Amino acid sequence: MIVAVDGPSGAGKSTVCREAAKRLSWNLLDTGAIYRCVALLSLESGVQDEAGCGAIAADLPIRFEASARGQRVFLGARDVTEKIRSFEVTQRVNDVATMGLVRAELLGIQRRLGRVGDVIVEGRDIGSVVFPDAGLKVFYTATPEARARRRQREFLAKGETIDFEEVVAQIRLRDETEYRREHSPLIQCPDAVVLDTSALDFEGSCQALMSLIEERRHCLEVKP
Repeated sequence: MIVAVDGPSGAGKSTVCREAAKRLSWNLLDTGAIYRCVALLSLESGVQDEAGCGAIAADLPIRFEASARGQRVFLGARDVTEKIRSFEVTQRVNDVATMGLVRAELLGIQRRLGRVGDVIVEGRDIGSVVFPDAGLKVFYTATPEARARRRQREFLAKGETIDFEEVVAQIRLRDETEYRREHSPLIQCPDAVVLDTSALDFEGSCQALMSLIEERRHCLEVKP
């Protein structure tokens, strides 16, 4: 079974999906991490244009590995799990994600990695483009302010200080870009279940997702 979880930046998808997959003993595919790897390599190499970033995506040596510390992201032999969550990469990834060539190159990687056992796949266009036949589609959302508070806490936990109002402005700008971009825009699929996490804590968000998964699994199992 494939569970496609979409939604804007900061809605809580990544952390909740990671925990739900752990509790269910399912696989997890964080497609945002794949785009962040392209963004990281583009920053390190100084490549900014679409053709260059597309070439990086076409030859992306990414792999995911389970560990006692949770899922780790590797580029070749290098563990980049923390590096791809830096403020610099976060600022760059939106530009990379709007490039049609990059999205086209990464589509095959996402589909290959997501076709292994029961899996939760999270991103922006999972239900609409990557896995339109997913057994369950969920659309996470939250107010820009709620998302900014979460993002600010994430950076503070890593010792990075960022301005709250600046984060809100960045989130609004990124929303506009993602909803309006030419290639694979962020959309709420008509058959997706909407989860507004603005007033939910981590545990509430996690339980909500797990309940939806269990309910859908039961429906699929008893379906004649």
